[in-house]
Amino acid sequence: MKARCVRATLLGIVLAVVGVGPAVAQDEPRVSFSTSVDYSVGDYGTGKDTTLLYVPFTLGVRPFDRLWLNVTVPYLYQTGQNVVLTGGGVAVKGKKSNGKLTRPTTSTKESGLGDVLAKASLVLIEEKEFIPEITPYFKVKFPTADKDRGLGTGEFDETLGVDVSKLLVGSLSGYLTLAYTFIGEPPGTTLHDSFGWSVGATYAVAQPFAIFAFLDGATAIAPGQEDPLDIRVGAEWKLAKALKLTGAVTRGLSKGTADWDVYGGLTLRF
Repeated sequence: MKARCVRATLLGIVLAVVGVGPAVAQDEPRVSFSTSVDYSVGDYGTGKDTTLLYVPFTLGVRPFDRLWLNVTVPYLYQTGQNVVLTGGGVAVKGKKSNGKLTRPTTSTKESGLGDVLAKASLVLIEEKEFIPEITPYFKVKFPTADKDRGLGTGEFDETLGVDVSKLLVGSLSGYLTLAYTFIGEPPGTTLHDSFGWSVGATYAVAQPFAIFAFLDGATAIAPGQEDPLDIRVGAEWKLAKALKLTGAVTRGLSKGTADWDVYGGLTLRF
């Protein structure tokens, strides 16, 4: 009942936001399409590696000047299955029926549709000389992944977050993200809500090339799991006004996250 009330309240907030907004600026992108390949490997403190290949396809539209609506449909390939993806990150599966998700007795390989994501983000405050851009967002994870094959929890997750960005000096910009995720609990399990954060910077070396570095962290979702913490470095290259390529490598700094992650993606806006 509590989870239903939370979802109803958050949905009401989104509908209120969507229903109010200025006219669309005609000279700005109104549609975006992005896809990426994200490959990670780590044992997450279990002593046995899990490999995840995550390939999302995201369609975004901008019905109002400061509002973006996005839907992500991901493909997921997983080996080991010592972890399961949630809206707040990764939950480690347990060895016993002690409130954790059950870990399979043998190593398996599974693939298929992941959990579909819907996100609404609104630029609440635009960047000015001494004021950063502030963009709150709301995200819902729909349980479309097959929980019986270990591709998801089979439950809804909801995230409330805010992105803050500011040009600091010259070509250096700073970024901060804060987010709280309400984690849905499958029957017979104990999962915790998660507070996540990210802080970093980008530097425009020379147009159209930029480099970036971020430190990402969160509170653990599964009992007994270490808090995730990792560092991410990469670069982006704008081939044209509407096309951007991004590449990154992430190194895990705790047992609550993957040891290594390699990411490559592209974004089209028009």
